[in-house]
Amino acid sequence: MSAASRRRCLTISALAALPLASGCLSKPITKADAGALVHGSAAFARPKFAHIPRQLTFQSYWSSEYGTEGILSIDELSKVDPTVAILKLTRAISVSESIFGPGRGAMHLLVINPVAIDSASLLADEDARALGVDQQEMIDAQEERPQNYSMASYNHFKREIGWRVPIGTRQFLQVDQIHNWRDANEQIPVNELAVDFSWRWVPNDFGDAFDSNSETFRSFPDKVQESAGAWGVRMNTEGVMHSRAYLFRDKAQWQLRLIQWSVGRGNPR
Repeated sequence: MSAASRRRCLTISALAALPLASGCLSKPITKADAGALVHGSAAFARPKFAHIPRQLTFQSYWSSEYGTEGILSIDELSKVDPTVAILKLTRAISVSESIFGPGRGAMHLLVINPVAIDSASLLADEDARALGVDQQEMIDAQEERPQNYSMASYNHFKREIGWRVPIGTRQFLQVDQIHNWRDANEQIPVNELAVDFSWRWVPNDFGDAFDSNSETFRSFPDKVQESAGAWGVRMNTEGVMHSRAYLFRDKAQWQLRLIQWSVGRGNPR
């Protein structure tokens, strides 16, 4: 067989193999089907929670010029925990504060007690770092509970886990784009998809105080509003949120692996 004939045979063999190879790659999915997978998932249906500690213990960041330590103002409390500040302003909780010693190094103890929250809505909270918590729950916890308390204290901070209360849900808007392994700017494995989608926050009655567009929230002192935004405890109902869902193919079916809510997406808090 001549060299030219061998080249023609190799080319035909390669072309014939393409359908077989493509059968192993991620099959297309419509935006409607991808959207149904996302907004029908337990991850999307999970409400946003306000997390209420039982106790907060810390050494104060503030001190008076006379070296004595006073009860925290509402602005100062919002730097320690904006959720506690908001619920104290709305009289949903009581906050008992004890101070041990004078001056900058004084130890503060805040004991929180829910006094005007429906017991049916008041759920036991959980440590996001505990055993048995999956990756999606870790992502959700990072969105709602920042781990860095350095803005509130300079030496010591201890938070005793207490309760969580649902304050709102997500409204699905649309699928914006679907990425697969062919996208040169994305690192998507074969047989997986990345689905970019848009949604909005919808607060419930209790969540009105955390809704950045509500009269209640806008009546709070500026520092409380700023801290709530910085900590991610408020719901920005004015902005459209952009998130990414990762799908994988299990035999002939697409399944949701996880949702990244705002990492790299620039969502407004």
